[in-house]
Amino acid sequence: MSGAGDEFQVVTRKKWMARKCLSRRNRHKSESDYLNDCPDVNVDNFQTRLERICGEMTQSDYFIVAMETLQQQLDSLKRPLERIVCLGLGPFTRTHQALHQTAFIVSVQRQHNIKEALYYDPVFRDSEKELLQRLNGTVMSEDCAGRHEAEVPTLYYLPHCPYALMHNLLWCNWQRERLPNVLLICNSFEMLTLNRTKNTDDDHINRISEHCSEIALEDDYEQHNVFNDLSLHTFSSDKLPAAEDTVFWTRCSPLKVNEDELIKEVDMAALSIGS
Repeated sequence: MSGAGDEFQVVTRKKWMARKCLSRRNRHKSESDYLNDCPDVNVDNFQTRLERICGEMTQSDYFIVAMETLQQQLDSLKRPLERIVCLGLGPFTRTHQALHQTAFIVSVQRQHNIKEALYYDPVFRDSEKELLQRLNGTVMSEDCAGRHEAEVPTLYYLPHCPYALMHNLLWCNWQRERLPNVLLICNSFEMLTLNRTKNTDDDHINRISEHCSEIALEDDYEQHNVFNDLSLHTFSSDKLPAAEDTVFWTRCSPLKVNEDELIKEVDMAALSIGS
């Protein structure tokens, strides 16, 4: 297989510039069409590239501080991390953002010697699935729509995912004895709740926001627009309402996840890796 597809098209981050650099024929394609048309990669070559980025990732200030923050929360939990679940990672052989996010979560798995790392995204190609398997990951065959039980301390990595996916993860673990097993890296709950309209129906993110610990992961990574607005959310027992609070612990309905929301904007798809 040719390795020509290993390079991303070089454009700027601005959407109007991204569209300007696309051919006239492709300008009006949907995001999914654009991603589908990206050439496939040579898996061996891309693995070498990804390993190099993982090495750079572990030396970055962003990763070092994020690991210190995660370890502090694990120390409070007094249990080691046992599982990683990554949902909505994106087409990481085709987008700048998803590639570096993949390097991050693979590096976390190695840092904590996690044996079980589960992945799901409907946009994964066979080559992307093979790469994750080579990196000691397991690609789930079915879409759980965020409904995954944290039976053991689990880091859920949902970078820039739909609101419904995060809601459903909380819905599935909406028990006082189970929520402390959830360590969640995703978009800031504080920002999400501020941006929701006041007449929004009750949901688990709005309900849990004042009972969780949120630590912003400062985006000082050298590659721009990769880790912006991400926070680590934890749910320690001492901050959760008592089990007798039946109003709080009565579950809302799960939400339908629109798979189109898992696909990044076309300007993100067209970004150069830059290295």
